[in-house]
Amino acid sequence: MKSVRVFRLIESSLVVLFFIQAARIAFAVLISLLSFSIDSKRLEMPLLYANIALVAALALGWFTPRVRRALPSTLSIISILVALGRVVVSLPQPLIRYYAAIALLGLGSVYLITLLRANYRTWLSAIVVGFALDMLLRIHDTYDISARIWFDVPVANSELRIPWFVVQVILSILVILISRLARGGARHELYEPASLSTWGGLAFGSFFTLEMLVLGMPNVVARWVGIPFQGLVPWLMLAMVAALLPPVRASISRLLAPFDDWLRGWVWLFAFLLMIVVGNRFSGLVAAAALIIAQFMAVLSLWWIPGPADPVEVENVGQSISFGLLVYVVLIYAYSLTFEYARVLPALRDQGIVVMIAAAALLGAIRIWQREDDPWLASTPVPKGIPMLFISPMVIFSLILSSAPVLSGDEDVPQNTVRIATYNINGGYDVNGVFQLGLIARTIEAGLADIVVLQEVDTGSPAGFGADQVEFIARRLEMNHVFWPTAEQVKGIAILSRWPITESSGEYLIGSGERLGVIRALIQTPGLPLTVVGGRLAPGEESQRLEQLGVLLSVSGDASPVVIVGDLAASPDDVVYQQLVLQGFSDPDQVLGIERGFTFPSDNPASRHDYVLVKGLIPIDARQVDSVASDHRLVVIEAGWPQ
Repeated sequence: MKSVRVFRLIESSLVVLFFIQAARIAFAVLISLLSFSIDSKRLEMPLLYANIALVAALALGWFTPRVRRALPSTLSIISILVALGRVVVSLPQPLIRYYAAIALLGLGSVYLITLLRANYRTWLSAIVVGFALDMLLRIHDTYDISARIWFDVPVANSELRIPWFVVQVILSILVILISRLARGGARHELYEPASLSTWGGLAFGSFFTLEMLVLGMPNVVARWVGIPFQGLVPWLMLAMVAALLPPVRASISRLLAPFDDWLRGWVWLFAFLLMIVVGNRFSGLVAAAALIIAQFMAVLSLWWIPGPADPVEVENVGQSISFGLLVYVVLIYAYSLTFEYARVLPALRDQGIVVMIAAAALLGAIRIWQREDDPWLASTPVPKGIPMLFISPMVIFSLILSSAPVLSGDEDVPQNTVRIATYNINGGYDVNGVFQLGLIARTIEAGLADIVVLQEVDTGSPAGFGADQVEFIARRLEMNHVFWPTAEQVKGIAILSRWPITESSGEYLIGSGERLGVIRALIQTPGLPLTVVGGRLAPGEESQRLEQLGVLLSVSGDASPVVIVGDLAASPDDVVYQQLVLQGFSDPDQVLGIERGFTFPSDNPASRHDYVLVKGLIPIDARQVDSVASDHRLVVIEAGWPQ
């Protein structure tokens, strides 16, 4: 009864989804702990304990049942435990969330191993469907709705705040019910075990790496190629789920048929690597098309990971998947260190692409090994028509949910003043290392600024839960935005504006440490066109800071009115500040007689790092928003147009 097998596919797909979500939460915590240890220049015990727990969880796969009759009951029990663990992950306490996520990773790996020993075709479909569901949950504003403690639902002219915990309880109950139905129909399931070699484990971990870092992240793809992510989402979703259709896989098999058996794998590997490199090194439609093709090829490569049911290799499935997941951990850490190169090893600058190529090579090479039977010609484990019933709504929903927000439309309303803000959001983390993206958005909203310059903004790294923070905040506040990347194309500075941004550009700042930059935007305000220059400078020797000042002044040019906004990483006694004042920039704090105006750290400010300096505008007011959402405070100034 093929209809009964649908229950197993639903159960396994939701388990994979929960596994992916747990991985994202766990690695956000791990990488933030790693950054803290690098800052303190010593191995912090919480980081050590966290990694020991992670390795222990992934090692659970070595002890999974191998006897056929134990597989259905193991799948049922583990799926129920995963469903309950996902509820615990939804709790607001960071420490509980982390260790629950680690436990869920261990349980999820046991489930994947057991499923592969029972039915490899369901295993393949579940991984694809799980990643597609994960993409769908992040499509609207790029921040996984299930990773939040609260999510807001628009109701009339207000918002209803709903704890995700409540929603997760309902989803977990659904998983438990489906698991019982799948267990009851286990006797109707086909027994189709597969083996997994060590190389297959490597490919499995590499697939997860590529999907979690780039290919399964439309917002990251968009930042790589410089195209709004709304136009990429449906194509990436289609590239993800199209492989579920047997005719699609058969077509690719026929496309490679002219090459001999030995050469097909090498052609596949070369084409896959080429798509990754083109997507990273170029921009525009060509680069976007390359990454969409790479997504399609990555998913198709999954079918070559499980091998024929060799008795010895079937016994090694647990070890191979555990090893593959450990490779995934290593690759995630390696990629994350490329953001920390200034504090670890300068040679790591711009080396994130090396991690991607390594992962792509390990995944694509699985196609080189010859098989008697072509895995792409295998049928699906569910009735015909079910894959299309899933694919069509997923593509349609992705198109709807990713649609661009409707802006407020009041850009032509005359006003006599302009409010400009600067906010170093510290990658979304507060001074205690807790991720606070929602609170950061509410802080900016409370500032009532027309224009906001953001520093240390993340648009898709593992440390920031994969969210595009610029897109998230801009959608919430219904503002236009531009972004200038300074690290791996997903970290940098941004400008948000309630008025149209007609021009934008960026420059890198001179320095040997962390790469920093300056962004410039021309904004069509109701008064006059306003040039806004935003950036973050690095503390250091006076000569280096003067060079950075030269870039600031060069970017701002002779425009008037013009505003220089950002984190100058120094007090008003610094040479950069003094030179900007000599160049005719006014400090609203100084003009209005505001003493100190300390902005850092946010919980107990003791120094001033954040400035909004104006030229050609008349300072009227300056204030801060008392919020600890970041380690800096939000600074807002109000200025009038020249008469």
